[in-house]
Amino acid sequence: MLSADKLTPIRLAYHIDEKSQLYLLGSTNVNTFKCDCKDKFQPSILEGEINPSTRLIQFKNAKLRIKTKLLSCRNNVMNRDMHKALKAEEFPFITVDLLNAQPLHNEKEMQLGKVYSYNVNTVMHIAGISKPQLMQVKFLRTKDNLYKLTASKDILMSDYNIHPRTPFNIIKIDDIITIHFELLVTAGK
Repeated sequence: MLSADKLTPIRLAYHIDEKSQLYLLGSTNVNTFKCDCKDKFQPSILEGEINPSTRLIQFKNAKLRIKTKLLSCRNNVMNRDMHKALKAEEFPFITVDLLNAQPLHNEKEMQLGKVYSYNVNTVMHIAGISKPQLMQVKFLRTKDNLYKLTASKDILMSDYNIHPRTPFNIIKIDDIITIHFELLVTAGK
């Protein structure tokens, strides 16, 4: 008889540093634009389980919540239009649920200064629509308990029923937008 893998529980306190960068990149028929997130993140606890044989990390209630109205495109008119398109009044947060992560490396201990890749299954909740999204996340251990996580994900705004409007519809905004994460994380026990 085969025995089931015994899952190893994980529990890790962490804090996302305010120097972290989270932004949207897009383009129009006129130029490109960047919308920065000015949100501050509270310390939190990451919980989950690791399957020792598959090394899959299964997360429990792991979320990244971004206040929609704190996205700033450095232009008040564009900010207003973006917040309206994202239905910020009705849905004040963009939420990324972390479901699981599969390491794309074989090392048991993360070495300082070395980049490790993970495939991370998420569900993104934007403007009231939820869609699964696979992201490749790069993980760099910069000091004993300091990490840098980077990821970029192209999404179609139409998948989330987002149709940005501009004054007189003179400027056309492309459907594809890139969400970029560069999170500086301090982890502890």
